[in-house]
Amino acid sequence: MDWAKQIEEQYAQALAAQKARLKAEYDQNAAAYQKQLADAAVQYQQVKNEAYVNNALAERTRRENVANMGLSGQGGSSQTLQQRNEAALLSELGKASRQQQDYTDNVNLALAGLAAKYGADTADLEASNASDLSAALLKQSQWQADYDLQTQKMQQEEKWKAFQQAYNLYLKRMITAAQFKAMTGVSLKR
Repeated sequence: MDWAKQIEEQYAQALAAQKARLKAEYDQNAAAYQKQLADAAVQYQQVKNEAYVNNALAERTRRENVANMGLSGQGGSSQTLQQRNEAALLSELGKASRQQQDYTDNVNLALAGLAAKYGADTADLEASNASDLSAALLKQSQWQADYDLQTQKMQQEEKWKAFQQAYNLYLKRMITAAQFKAMTGVSLKR
């Protein structure tokens, strides 16, 4: 069994799951900001509509006043009121547009910050995963080396025991030199 490959696969799966969770969180937050951007147009259009309504009411009042006065000598003041109403309308529309732009800029800035945070979090996650993977592979490698050393030591001990047993049998003349060589692979000199 290739333990290193199995460890790498486990860490890759864990990283993929963590990145998916991070991406889902980012997408959810980004969608909320996008909704705020979409809602801003509607919200500030309502402010602009109120300005138009207020201007229309002021202009209506002005016209009624002009009609009530008739064509008297106060026509000049009526024109001044009309210019004031138009200036007030333009001021309110400009103010609403600036507020909408400021709001949009702030939301776009928040979106950019969110994207930067997502990028940094992703990089941090990948670096942390790579570090943990390296530590796990090192630990497994050390374990494997210790295991191999113990196995090798055990095999050497078994060979030594077999050699000792065969040599004792040879010394007791229970086996021949040829049988000793067959058992141990070692040739005896006479």
